Amino acid sequence: MNVVTLHRSLDDVDFRILKTLEDAHKKYEFVPHEFLERRVDEGRLRKLHHLGLLRRNATPWLGWKLTPRGYDVLAFHALRRRIAKLASSPIGVGKDSVVYMGETHSGLKVVLKFHKSSKHTRVRHMDYIFGARSSALAEFSALTKIFEAGGLVPEPIMLSKHVVVMRYIEGVELYKCKRDVLDDVLHTVKTALSLGIVHGDLSPYNVLVGDRGYVIDWSQWVPLDKPGALERLKRDVDNIAEFFNVDSVTIYRELGMEYRQINK
Repeated sequence: MNVVTLHRSLDDVDFRILKTLEDAHKKYEFVPHEFLERRVDEGRLRKLHHLGLLRRNATPWLGWKLTPRGYDVLAFHALRRRIAKLASSPIGVGKDSVVYMGETHSGLKVVLKFHKSSKHTRVRHMDYIFGARSSALAEFSALTKIFEAGGLVPEPIMLSKHVVVMRYIEGVELYKCKRDVLDDVLHTVKTALSLGIVHGDLSPYNVLVGDRGYVIDWSQWVPLDKPGALERLKRDVDNIAEFFNVDSVTIYRELGMEYRQINK
């Protein structure tokens, strides 16, 4: 079942159980059954387990934990006062996120990006939840700063747990249409650099072309002063230069940087 169908199958008691588990995961990977049985009905736990929202552990003790699907449903529930509709099927699925179309109660078309924690970030228990939340926060922070500074990025609307809500942009990925939006891309990259932000994963797959060229997918951005940031900037520039068949030196000049600064 998708997020919308699962959400409709639950009631307030179910959501309180999911929230109780989320809070308890700050201390436990598998929340002890004894901790939960004083607060919830066991039949409810079995229901949530059957729906794939909880995982059961039998040894060395009986315990429960939220699954990524359970966290998705909990996050969507927290958005229900702002989001009136959510498409039943995603419009995009990647290794780090799943994206759905939606609509606010005021009729604004939005996208909801459910972040996933990549495997290399899972260094402690429940990092598939807290790592996803950290990734979403990073992207929302970058989008907010760049949008307010005039960069061409999706307008961030709100953040809920590991979900970033953005205004919907009608368009297609750059690699599919090959329109000349180099000036738009460089404007946004330059705006981000002025804020100390390096995209870190820029390519024709992360540029959405509509009325303008919008740079998307900022979850892997790095601070400009962080070790290794210049190498990632060079990779960004090289990817764009290759796609538009432009010399990298020209792009660095447009960004107000010297080639030797990046390639020293």
